[in-house]
Amino acid sequence: MMPANTNTIPPLATGDTDLARTTGRDDRLLAGFMIAWLLINALQAVFLGIDGDEAYYWMLSQNLQWGYFDHPPVVTALIRLGESFGHGPFFTRLGTILLSTFSIALVYKGLPVYLQKIKWFLLLYAATLVFNVYAFITTPDAALFFFAALFFWRYKLFLNKNSFSNSLWLALAITGMFYSKYHGILLVGFVVLSNLRLFANKYFWLIVLVVTLLFLPHLYWQYSNDWPTVRFHLIERIAKKYRINYTTDYLLGQILIWGPLISLLFYAAVFKLKIRDKLMRAHLFMFAGTLLFFLLSSFKNTVEPHWTMIAGISYVALFLSLIINGSATFQRLFFKFACSNIGLILLARILFLIPNGPANLIKHFRSFSYARTWADAVYQKAAGTPVVFSNSYALPSLYKFYHPDVQTIGYNDKGYRKTNFNIADDHFLQGKDTYYYTQNPYLKPGTGIAVETIYNPGRLLPLPRYQSVNKLRIALKDPVKEMLPAGIRTVTLQISNRGNTGLQLNGRLRLDYAFLIEKYRFINSDSSFALPQKTLQPGASIRLSIPVKAPQKPGKYRLLFSFTNDFIPGNFASNFYAVDVHKN
Repeated sequence: MMPANTNTIPPLATGDTDLARTTGRDDRLLAGFMIAWLLINALQAVFLGIDGDEAYYWMLSQNLQWGYFDHPPVVTALIRLGESFGHGPFFTRLGTILLSTFSIALVYKGLPVYLQKIKWFLLLYAATLVFNVYAFITTPDAALFFFAALFFWRYKLFLNKNSFSNSLWLALAITGMFYSKYHGILLVGFVVLSNLRLFANKYFWLIVLVVTLLFLPHLYWQYSNDWPTVRFHLIERIAKKYRINYTTDYLLGQILIWGPLISLLFYAAVFKLKIRDKLMRAHLFMFAGTLLFFLLSSFKNTVEPHWTMIAGISYVALFLSLIINGSATFQRLFFKFACSNIGLILLARILFLIPNGPANLIKHFRSFSYARTWADAVYQKAAGTPVVFSNSYALPSLYKFYHPDVQTIGYNDKGYRKTNFNIADDHFLQGKDTYYYTQNPYLKPGTGIAVETIYNPGRLLPLPRYQSVNKLRIALKDPVKEMLPAGIRTVTLQISNRGNTGLQLNGRLRLDYAFLIEKYRFINSDSSFALPQKTLQPGASIRLSIPVKAPQKPGKYRLLFSFTNDFIPGNFASNFYAVDVHKN
């Protein structure tokens, strides 16, 4: 007789059976929610027109690089992935839809075990407005959120077990955040602040090393392009004069994007939180630190409410702690508010799909419904002639998105701000007859060709023999740091061709300068200056001396040199030079 098998697995105890049954049910609910999320957002993507920001990222994706002026490259790679199956709003958004769906599972798995209550989690997630908006709208935020969720999942495991595997996953998550949006540094910084003992952990320094190596291609791109993003955010970005609504709009935005109804409940109770472990401490530091960081930023400039979305994983963790440990009354209130929020969100989604519906009364949202009609109108009026768009990154992008065969570019003068169009090569338009699309309200009636549409009406002005300027740079030799009011100083400028083709300097290009006061406000030079009539070969440069007259009013200014291109105002051709105008 064979001996009894001593390795026979004993039957599950009743408690273990209940746990397995509950876990299986939770996984099915989570999977069902993710499938519903995927389908709803896919439908929204199919039937809702493209937004200006989405079109801009699409345009950048046509030339994949390790970096761009505004953002790192992950969003463009996602768009190219989706567009490998076809062209249109659905394909542009496909990568975002997939990432936002996978993020749900990562957020849930990254929660402390005692907070993994599927009913409350799904209600909270579905009721949070910002999660719904950036579940299909293609911006860098969806990718940033995905990698942030991946980070917290692996950080949870890392706290339980320091290992090479967990360290590598954390390094990949951090690198993904950095390649998605620079805001990723906030998450890393606040998590480290919540656990300073990480500095003594060898695996922490392994993570730092791997992230540095993986991020080198982007740093090299920045170096090769003269650090455009660093210059813009840290040096060239000029704040507008502070207004109280910068801060109040931000505060109201932080109520709206997280709820709005449930967020009031959250903010009223968040001070009762009891932190039980290092993971929840990290979430507290992350959420509070991010909101505080952007609150302080609102005292300098406008802050978009959704910039705090990176703190969304921490918002979920902290709110679930309040719900699960809260009273029955608190839970009932949350349930009612969450159901109301979900109803409002679904209603809003439907309203956006109604042609000429009430959602289009909001000017900012009109591109979803009317941008294609506008692009078709410009296409018909231009009749094959390339179009240069004044002071907009959205318009040339939307025009190209709906008519990929056109030649177009954005041209930003000093009354606007820089975008990736400022560093893009515009030589493909050199010498061609073009139209200049402007929305200048001061043009005489009948000037140019009118494009009369609900979305961004404007006029096409003939701009013959376009002059390429983006690769022409102006450098001030021996910068002037102080000037007398209305004083005149002769300065020497070096004009260089940083492109790969020769550029013609002729009478259509002239040079001027401006003293910038604040964003969109500047004092322009009284006159412009002629350039030598010659072709500037790649890498070549010339020097030119001109008189510069300081403003009459003392103050701190930024001096900018520009090229005027026919009748187009001066661009951003030089760095910004700080000048202090004061009396002796």
